[in-house]
Amino acid sequence: MRFGRDAWIDADLVCKIFSYPLSHRIHTAKGYPLRAPNGSSVIIYGYDTGLKIVWRGGKRFAELKPTRPQAKAKPVGNNADPDSVMIIDSDDEEEPEPAQEEPMVEFNLEESEVDPAAPYEEILRQIDIPLGSRVLDVAVPRVLPEEARSPLDPFPPILRNTIVVSVVCSDLSTKVVTLPLVPPHPTQTDPKSWRIQTLSVDGATTHQDIPRGVSITFTCHEFEDEQDQRKSRGRFGNFGKWDLLVATHSAEGCGALLLHRIPIREESSFRLVEEDIISQRRLLPAPAQSIAFNPSTWPSLRHANLLVAFHSGCVKIYSCFVKKASKSSRRASMPQEDYEAIDTEGRWLISLYPGFEQGATGLPRRKRIIDADWVLGGRAVMVLLEDGEWGVWDIEGAGPGAVKGPLHRQTSVQGVTGGSLTAYAVCGRIMTPLSNTNSETEQRPRFAPMTPSTRRVREDGLLKGSMSTASPSHRGQISVLQTNPSSDVLPDESILLRHGRQSAVIPSLLSLWRNAVKATGTFDSSNRCRVSPFQDVNLMGQNFQAIGHLPAPARRSRQAERQAFDVLVAAEHQIMILAPKLTESVEEGLPVVKQEETEETDQLMLRRGELDVEGMGRLLNGMASGSASMRMGSPVKRTRVFA
Repeated sequence: MRFGRDAWIDADLVCKIFSYPLSHRIHTAKGYPLRAPNGSSVIIYGYDTGLKIVWRGGKRFAELKPTRPQAKAKPVGNNADPDSVMIIDSDDEEEPEPAQEEPMVEFNLEESEVDPAAPYEEILRQIDIPLGSRVLDVAVPRVLPEEARSPLDPFPPILRNTIVVSVVCSDLSTKVVTLPLVPPHPTQTDPKSWRIQTLSVDGATTHQDIPRGVSITFTCHEFEDEQDQRKSRGRFGNFGKWDLLVATHSAEGCGALLLHRIPIREESSFRLVEEDIISQRRLLPAPAQSIAFNPSTWPSLRHANLLVAFHSGCVKIYSCFVKKASKSSRRASMPQEDYEAIDTEGRWLISLYPGFEQGATGLPRRKRIIDADWVLGGRAVMVLLEDGEWGVWDIEGAGPGAVKGPLHRQTSVQGVTGGSLTAYAVCGRIMTPLSNTNSETEQRPRFAPMTPSTRRVREDGLLKGSMSTASPSHRGQISVLQTNPSSDVLPDESILLRHGRQSAVIPSLLSLWRNAVKATGTFDSSNRCRVSPFQDVNLMGQNFQAIGHLPAPARRSRQAERQAFDVLVAAEHQIMILAPKLTESVEEGLPVVKQEETEETDQLMLRRGELDVEGMGRLLNGMASGSASMRMGSPVKRTRVFA
């Protein structure tokens, strides 16, 4: 059960669809947010007996060089301990066996060449992690890659070289799996050499029904005194001791939510401490549809807020660990255990409600929710409904054109208890393309005046065909990825939507939001401000299991493009990746090739409607010299909306 070396390719698209048929059934799939040190992207999916970890693209393996075992050196001379006692060894004593060191995995210095017959990233390595039961859901930390975050931002040290995921299985268990971010060498076939650690979250606080979902994030304990800070300096990032938060939910009773706080300790390597796990159980008013931790990082107050979506038409925000008494205000007579109990207490903060619709009985009811997730860096919430509608609640008034509300100008939702919100800041609907038969028989008026509005509608019809409202579905998903650096004022995010068998993309939620609230000025009609469906994803009759962002493998030829990710699509028996066609990287020092690269970049920016004045001047100069033309590209190329 392995990824094939070759992939099925749709050659008619500029953005290729690479399909990998599989012999086993996929239940869930995610793209890991961080690349491997060699530039590979990591795909994680769950199937009937465990997890599959796939490294895609990046620099190839070099020849494995085993390292020599080294014995522990004995201190001599001035380096010896002054309090130690010298013991004369006898001739009969044996020398201690040297510690066996694992071979160092190295990679080629140059990136792999692009094969014109197979212009796609190869599968570098893949391993199986057997868990003994069916993996129903997998959670990965929602963090920014190294190039998008500031070096001063708090970041869990364990994530620098370790993959951390959590899964829920059909045997009612919750597991946390860690393994090195570096792919193991192909000659390392023994699973013991892969350094995989699996922690089962057992104990008195466990589910009595099959878990439906899982989410993870990281929190931190501040140092109590300067001595602890000196001991952990350089190991925990000079902030404190990090913990892993794991949340799971099931339908037992009327609904149950379990929260686990797992300490992370550094010995020879980072490991999760099973003995010191803090757990809490929270009963829900109804079984949850989905859960998601806030993507804000510690020490933000909202970093431990959990979004809980209910199918009946409600989204609630739960603060998992609320600190009611600060360190400076607590009395010296207060016992330490009482303070810790207060520190781990949670509460519900606010409820969010969608609009109404007419039910089967003719009475109005709340619209059904199929998924919800955090957007705007954790300051707003996006919801996806059964009828294909989506909307964004600006709970902190941080978005474009925000109006005053109950949380206006507040740093977080932490100070509100029992509030509610119903109005969307921006909303839309997923549209599906009509079949060719329906579009040909569509009745159109014989005469239509050509206004700017109808001209734009006709252009969309030529490029994307006729569209219709999506059919209701109870299966769906929202995937969010921040595309700009953390230093920007507002985070700009790419949104992927899965609704039934349809999928769509919002390349820039911030741009779409600004256009929606803009009353005057120039309207941005580029694809970045639209909800564009994927029309060429063929599931071959299989169920749509997952969609998500996958970081693009590091390659010089893709640095000129603004798209830093590919799209991961999972059906029941195949993995599909939507990615641009690979081209050879341009060598530095060749001015002619550099000029051609600049011309291609200008053409790409022109097709997107993002070319500046300097780029337009270069194109006009090229036209005057006869070396270039202002071609806008074919309609097929202009539909590359997720770039």
